[in-house]
Amino acid sequence: MQPKRSGETAMLHRGGCGLYSAQLGFINRQEAITAMNEPDIEVCRICKPETGLVDG
Repeated sequence: MQPKRSGETAMLHRGGCGLYSAQLGFINRQEAITAMNEPDIEVCRICKPETGLVDG
């Protein structure tokens, strides 16, 4: 989970996404599903963290 910064929206990434390489901010599957339903959190259009989460 990429935290919200001034003027930006928080963003959900897959663990290995090259756009966000922080060593912290990892969440579990249920937390990721919950985050995807929050209006102030976007999903990364590059790594597509929603793929496999809602189907699995």
